[in-house]
Amino acid sequence: MRTPASSGGFAVVCVIASMFILLALLVPNNRVFAQDFPKPTFNDDGELLRPDISYREWVYVGTPLTPNDLNPPEASFPEFHNVYIHPSDFDHWKRTGRFPDGTVLVKELVTVGATAATSGKGYFMGEYIGLETTIKDSVRFADEPGNWAYFSFGHSYPLADSAAPFPAAACNACHAASAADDFVFTQYYPVLRAAKSATSGHVMDSDSKEFGEIAAAMGSAMVTVFDATADTPEVDSAVPTDLEDLFRYLKNGSYKSFAAKESGQHPTRGPHTNVGWPVRVFMDPLINASLVAGNTSHPVGSSIVKEMYDGDGDLQGWAVMVKTQADSAGGKGWFWYEVTSTRSGSDPVAAGNGVQLCQGCHFIGKDFVLTDFPLQ
Repeated sequence: MRTPASSGGFAVVCVIASMFILLALLVPNNRVFAQDFPKPTFNDDGELLRPDISYREWVYVGTPLTPNDLNPPEASFPEFHNVYIHPSDFDHWKRTGRFPDGTVLVKELVTVGATAATSGKGYFMGEYIGLETTIKDSVRFADEPGNWAYFSFGHSYPLADSAAPFPAAACNACHAASAADDFVFTQYYPVLRAAKSATSGHVMDSDSKEFGEIAAAMGSAMVTVFDATADTPEVDSAVPTDLEDLFRYLKNGSYKSFAAKESGQHPTRGPHTNVGWPVRVFMDPLINASLVAGNTSHPVGSSIVKEMYDGDGDLQGWAVMVKTQADSAGGKGWFWYEVTSTRSGSDPVAAGNGVQLCQGCHFIGKDFVLTDFPLQ
């Protein structure tokens, strides 16, 4: 039989134990918490099934926005993009500074709603309109650059129940060229940047084995995406496609006679030499007339020349696109060319039809034309 004193001691122990149990339930543990959220799965046809809505409870990464107002006349991505990463993948990222095999990122698209509120003028979220997902899987996507694949369930409701991966050229080429960490644009997500540096203390030294592995993987991807994937047919165009004739044409500045040209240099949004360095675009009469008419497909022979400058504003090369067939064929119907020298055209970065990096970035344009129009 317990005495009153022993009963009281037992009661205190019970209370303390209960408090510890309650605290254990209330204080989140990332590694346990992460297991509560399922990851997306695939059907028998290899299509990704639309993720469970619980992704809105994953780790929120950020919300990029490139509104129409700042990208006239129409932005390529005018919506808010709410980005989430699966908690277990975020936990691994914090501890190691690397995205593990199986990483899942979800991007939910939201319209720009009101542009004024009691707090002032700005861009405020409207309605959900779309959903996209990125997955890193070294087994399922062994042949894709970085083992990443990209999926879209639509940009309007109702969303698709499943989605096949985009061709690598549609997404991965731009990610390979411009993303800061393993094909992910961490430079635009302070949540990921802060977690990597502050929590893990991880710094990727350029001399480290890790940096070498990732650089090799991205370098291998870049070699592939700069290769031509289709033959270049002969075409009657203002800008030649024969490589020797083309470099001579560019070096002589023959394109400068085009009436349609940008008024001056401006920072590039693409991976030409360096993102943000100056460029200037010149359009031949054929493509200019087609854009003025509002065509969604441009005529054969349409040509665009882009001057590329270094950080000091000195000309250091050109990028060229010429349409060589009526069917753009996912970018294979365009001749792509880029050279980063004004002295020699012997070693172009890209030359030919169907260059994946070029067509991947331009995929979202109007028949692959990304330049803002009317020209500024």
